[in-house]
Amino acid sequence: MNGWIALGLLSVTSVSVLIWFVRSSKALWQIAAAAILLGMTGYALQGRPGTPASPAKPLAASEVAATQLVEIRADMDQSFGGAKRWLVTADSFARQGDYPLAAAYIQSGLRSDPQNPDLWSALGLQLMLASEGQMSPPAQLAFDKARAIRPNYPAPYYFAGLARLFAGDLDGAILLWEKTVSLATPKAKWKARIESQLQAAKTLQAQAAQAQLNAQVK
Repeated sequence: MNGWIALGLLSVTSVSVLIWFVRSSKALWQIAAAAILLGMTGYALQGRPGTPASPAKPLAASEVAATQLVEIRADMDQSFGGAKRWLVTADSFARQGDYPLAAAYIQSGLRSDPQNPDLWSALGLQLMLASEGQMSPPAQLAFDKARAIRPNYPAPYYFAGLARLFAGDLDGAILLWEKTVSLATPKAKWKARIESQLQAAKTLQAQAAQAQLNAQVK
């Protein structure tokens, strides 16, 4: 069976059962819905939705998904030259799962180039990965700094949306990912991936709304 079909059926069933049992608390079903979408997001990050497969593990348990997030961030980088010598090494640390070391290395780069938005964005991602997807105050500060230097920089919006997803705010994640896509250039390599994740999020949002409505009618 096509992976997306199987995953879609699983998400519909999961959300329907979820809404039935926790229909009195929107906060509870949003958190659980976010957990379902994390599996869908991880699956989308594998880049092979048409092949038979099981859903990917959540970010905190999947080095593959974390590596793909590093690659998305690299595709979103907009600076050339100096930042690359820091980011190539830091990204190699991240691919080995050593996010604190990657963050420390990027901080060394920022001491010599403090106005580089790519370095700030990369630091924010490494701090998020080190916190298992949580938008810690240091990570938020790093993304805010990147956005202040370059207001139309897509990476801070994308990763803020991912953090919203982890926090159970599916609606907030969708808004931030819509903003991310709106900032894509015509030839942006990352656009198709984010659009795929955004569509999955909207599909789950619609399924959750419909399931909640059905539960209220019953």
